[in-house]
Amino acid sequence: MERVFQIGEIASFFGIPASTLRFWEDSGVLVPKRNSENQYRVYTVPDLMTISDILFYKSLGIPLNQIRDMEQMGLQSHQDICIQQMETLHQQQIALEQRMQKLQYHIEALNTIRKLQEHPYQEGNIDTDCIVSFELVEIEKLKQYISNPYLYSRVQHSSCIEEERRGLSITFQQKELEQYQVTLWEKRASKYIVCLMKEEITSDYPNDLLVHLAKVQETYKTGYVISRFLTCAQENRKTYDFYKTYIEVF
Repeated sequence: MERVFQIGEIASFFGIPASTLRFWEDSGVLVPKRNSENQYRVYTVPDLMTISDILFYKSLGIPLNQIRDMEQMGLQSHQDICIQQMETLHQQQIALEQRMQKLQYHIEALNTIRKLQEHPYQEGNIDTDCIVSFELVEIEKLKQYISNPYLYSRVQHSSCIEEERRGLSITFQQKELEQYQVTLWEKRASKYIVCLMKEEITSDYPNDLLVHLAKVQETYKTGYVISRFLTCAQENRKTYDFYKTYIEVF
């Protein structure tokens, strides 16, 4: 006598919901028999192999509509599907790596905030070569910002701090290759004091840059002030943009 299984037994055996088995039936990839007395689904030993094959192909990311037809396909069609799926997975891998890199940038930005809160006014090397102008309507530069918001930078000089220019941080190599027209600032052999600048997101956007500048000027003469965006977040129920600020000192 042929051994048969109920849907609950199959679901438990494979560790998948009974609703999944019903969905596969509706999709035509699995065709269980019906009990002649009560019309309940019953699964046979060959169905176990069919389910195993479905799970295998699903583990490769192949969609159900293709799995359904694979038994009727020739070898070339099988190969074409597998090659196509490999290319799809490769593109997904690239996208995943890019997403992980963006997350790493953000984690590093958050770690930078914590470090600057704990150890302000440390001497440090500025981590960019040059800053070029950036307008929001410049779509290619906007794409660069989306890929890494830390590229967004503000350029000021301590002699006229109210004059502020905004741009993107790039390398000298990028500048040469892409031939940017307007350079706001370029790295030179200078010493910098690093601090955390906060700008409140309100109508007049107050920030604490002058406080930091005054603190540093107790010891040094100052030049350029470069602020690189870290993140936007709340602190003490107020919303701020946080910047890693480099104050050029002499």
